[in-house]
Amino acid sequence: MNHSGDAVVVGGGVIGTSIAYYLSKKGVKVTLLERGRVGGQASNVAAGALSPPLARDLDPYSRMALLSLAMFPELSYELYENSGIDIEFSRCGELSLALTQSDADYFHDLQNSNNEGHIEWIDTLGLKEYQQGISSTVLGALYESNGGKVNNQRLSEAYAKAAVNLGADIRPFSEVTGLLRSGLTITGVRTVDSEFHAKYVILSAGPWTRSLAENVGSNFPMEPVKGVNLCVRPDNLLVTRVLHASWGTLVPRNDGTLIVGGTIEHMGFDDRVTASSVRDIIELMVAMLPSLESAEVNWALAGLRPNSSDDLPLIGNVVPWDGLYVATAHYRNGILLSPITGRLLSEFVLGEESELIRHFSPRRFRST
Repeated sequence: MNHSGDAVVVGGGVIGTSIAYYLSKKGVKVTLLERGRVGGQASNVAAGALSPPLARDLDPYSRMALLSLAMFPELSYELYENSGIDIEFSRCGELSLALTQSDADYFHDLQNSNNEGHIEWIDTLGLKEYQQGISSTVLGALYESNGGKVNNQRLSEAYAKAAVNLGADIRPFSEVTGLLRSGLTITGVRTVDSEFHAKYVILSAGPWTRSLAENVGSNFPMEPVKGVNLCVRPDNLLVTRVLHASWGTLVPRNDGTLIVGGTIEHMGFDDRVTASSVRDIIELMVAMLPSLESAEVNWALAGLRPNSSDDLPLIGNVVPWDGLYVATAHYRNGILLSPITGRLLSEFVLGEESELIRHFSPRRFRST
């Protein structure tokens, strides 16, 4: 069966659904194809922290992160109006806990180099005013007033439903098996039983993006990085802010649960939840808030985050092909970067190239 439209987005995670939403806002007829459940991969496993970069070097990545963070208040309202889904956005602030002296020294240096007044060093005595129950072994924390959170498990759903209400066709359990081409133009995609023809084909399938691009001879230096998160319910502790320590993050949900994770594991496409991953998360969680040792564990999930060889996203057109675009490799910041990615790429495919998107072009890798 053949279908036609303006754009096909391959991948229904938070990046793909954001692109479908922003393109639909511009009147583009979008079909989104997802191999499984919408938002069911890494987007489902993320913690939902919206963490601004602590260092203010004004590099392109930091600028993109700050711009994206600033979009969330309006986006939260917009998505609720267009989908009826509350993404639970809150600018709750976040504490980066110093578990070692080297952590404390680093945070002091960051505060001393900051001129905007948005970060503040909190000593051990002052910590209880920001969050009860922090371990007495913590040496202090850097408080970031602009930090926030969303319910990541609602965000993809909200983007998708809002896009549908604007005319998009969202198709879960529709695995793309290949790309259609004519000469040097990509004209659509192929699934098991259908072809979808479009002027714009956008690959946003997380770590599976690489294999799709390889079908037409393009190669991205990227890999999956497994992350495991836990959902726990404290006995009698109210957590009101996002907490960071070492490699991990703890994010409070509106229902009183906490999302804690996520591990960084280079295991290929192995997405199992292992006992060692759960142990590592619990050890770090208890190092932050000792009373969580008695918390009830609701679930543990693993997801595969896409990461490029230079740790930067891939956003833009894929040479030498006309009509082929990519948006992937957001690694641990897909939730935070989803609105700016959706906006920048939707503008780009329609001929409105911003200065910022050029820094993330896949053309920076000669092999693409």
